Amino acid sequence: MELKASSLLLLMCVSIIILTEAGTNALPRCCLDISRGIPRDMLSRVRKYEIQSRSGRCEIDALILHIGNKKICAHPKLRKLLDKIKKYRKPKQA
Repeated sequence: MELKASSLLLLMCVSIIILTEAGTNALPRCCLDISRGIPRDMLSRVRKYEIQSRSGRCEIDALILHIGNKKICAHPKLRKLLDKIKKYRKPKQA
């Protein structure tokens, strides 16, 4: 019985060490579905975007839009539109 308890404790300690050393990559946050019909005014407020590829840890291709404190999963084809919006966006005057 003592051997089982020691083995379990050792396994738990090793698991905790591995997960804490891996940092944020230990549990990937993937888009599971994409939003459709995102309003154009919302797209103009996108601060940045990330590309999610299904060739990695995630199951679908997606564009992760950062709007304020929120992240929205969108179709990857929106990247072209976002790049156009960014290109024609007027810089803020101080």
